[in-house]
Amino acid sequence: MVGKITWTRRSLLGAGAALTVGLPAIRPARAAVELRLTHPADTSHPVHIEAEAMVKRIAERTNGQVKIAIFPNNALGSPVEAAQQTRLGAIDMMMLNPANIEALSKTIGVINIPYQFDSYEHAHKTLDVTGRDWIAEQLKIAGFTWISNLEWGFRAVTNSRRPINQPADVQGLKIRVPPELAIKAAFEALGASTQTIAFQEVYLALANNVVDGQDNPVGTTFAAKFYEAQKHIALTRHIYASIMFCANPRVWSGKLTEEQRKIVSEEGTKAGAGARKGVRDNEESNLAAMEKAGVAVTRPDVAPFRDKMGPAYEQLRKALGDETWNSWTKLVAAARA
Repeated sequence: MVGKITWTRRSLLGAGAALTVGLPAIRPARAAVELRLTHPADTSHPVHIEAEAMVKRIAERTNGQVKIAIFPNNALGSPVEAAQQTRLGAIDMMMLNPANIEALSKTIGVINIPYQFDSYEHAHKTLDVTGRDWIAEQLKIAGFTWISNLEWGFRAVTNSRRPINQPADVQGLKIRVPPELAIKAAFEALGASTQTIAFQEVYLALANNVVDGQDNPVGTTFAAKFYEAQKHIALTRHIYASIMFCANPRVWSGKLTEEQRKIVSEEGTKAGAGARKGVRDNEESNLAAMEKAGVAVTRPDVAPFRDKMGPAYEQLRKALGDETWNSWTKLVAAARA
């Protein structure tokens, strides 16, 4: 005869404990991290195309735990405003032009020194290798965590008056410039007069002959259709324009796990390589399209232009400080070697 089993509170608790032995602990699912990323590129630009591919890969590799919404074309404010908001944490991530944070980091302006880079390869080696740690530290001081480098490309100048083949051809031209000291100093060293005009107003300024010309990377000039109001474009390559993928430090270290940060860094680097390739691949096709539209293209020897940069270098060195200037130019020289 089977004996009667009497359950007590103690025996019930013991049985429950026995049943849980060997079972994995049940933890609440971690909520997905939703971040906002802004950048100034048009949706047809390689920077945006690669950013879209990047956030898709990040979502896939994190099993949907890191979701990044992109706001292109300055949708969350001007580059300067967006940089301030990213620094404060109102925006999580940004792809920024170093010139847009000169108010926050005077030293980062070294990246825009005219004619310091001999080629795309030289610029990439400086930013990715010899100058990498120095740049990361400057961005950290300014309030950003640097993730990877993307690209606008070398700047070219357009105008409606004459072809540019030598420095003397720039003299006397009225050139629109952004509020960036390096660009203004470079054109004034070549004898041009400069006028600061907001980017969204440039097309009308060109069409109405308020200024004779403007400078931007080829892809930007093409996407913004500035060439429609211009007759000439010269590949002066006076300044290399970088764009850097950065995050708010508190978001980076507080919202993302170590493994997630690793994934975002890897995919950001991959996006940077893709954007650089896209910019270079598109440059010739954009120039061909502009030529077809009636724009004359010139490819001047840049050496005589560089030789005219003495006044610009003097002005920039004074603004940046001797220590910063000397430290940075050594890194540029190391990449050349």
